[in-house]
Amino acid sequence: MKDIQIRALSGGLYAGVLMAAIFLSHYVITGVVLLFSGLALWEFQRLVHFKSFVPILTLVLLSVYATLGFVSAFTEGILVHIALAINLILIGMLFISKKIKYSYPVQFILSVGYIVLSSYFITRTAFEGLNYEPWILALLYISIWANNSFAYLFGSKFGKHKLLPAISPKKSWEGFFGGMLATIIITYFIEGRLHIFDNNLWILFAVMIPVLATLGDFIQSYFKRIAKVKDSGSLIPGHGGFYDRMDSVIFVAPFYYLLLKLI
Repeated sequence: MKDIQIRALSGGLYAGVLMAAIFLSHYVITGVVLLFSGLALWEFQRLVHFKSFVPILTLVLLSVYATLGFVSAFTEGILVHIALAINLILIGMLFISKKIKYSYPVQFILSVGYIVLSSYFITRTAFEGLNYEPWILALLYISIWANNSFAYLFGSKFGKHKLLPAISPKKSWEGFFGGMLATIIITYFIEGRLHIFDNNLWILFAVMIPVLATLGDFIQSYFKRIAKVKDSGSLIPGHGGFYDRMDSVIFVAPFYYLLLKLI
């Protein structure tokens, strides 16, 4: 019971800080996400045995330049396609390879292309030029939290058919569809009040989130399994590290960014 209370308290504090930052200002949320994703990057680099200051410097510079308006739509178009290409390769790695062989180029590409670029697009989803729309980013976090929470609850109660047991033996199809149902319901009510999407495209978003969030979690489990660790860190009591908490939103962010630009 004590572990559950600690987990709930730390998770609530984490979510509260993010929601407060989102609605305070774009400067505050950019700083908070930069801090959290920087810690996730540090934990990830430990997992893949990579020591370099270049990835964190890249993340800081991209965030600062974007906040000041120096990053163009053309540049972000290139960056998002690089991030998406690497994420798609990682999805393939889940199914075609049991273990990745680390070398300096691989470690660098993973750190920058996967963690840095995907993390960069977390806050950029809420921007159209310099115009900031906090609810667009809030919806991303709320939907992912709803999916992950209800997937865990449904999986714990009804889970019998495993999704990808070689990577994450606890995840089940029952939990996956439970999380998707919760995401659809919550997105429906938020969209009904805010009208973020056109032509009922909120349905595409509500289905996309559970699929991508689950894949993001699998990819993190893949790297942890190679490193033979349970958690990426211990900075968040009851949850592990920041990479453990951010794996889904990091992976989903560039896909969400592209969806918003397309519609």
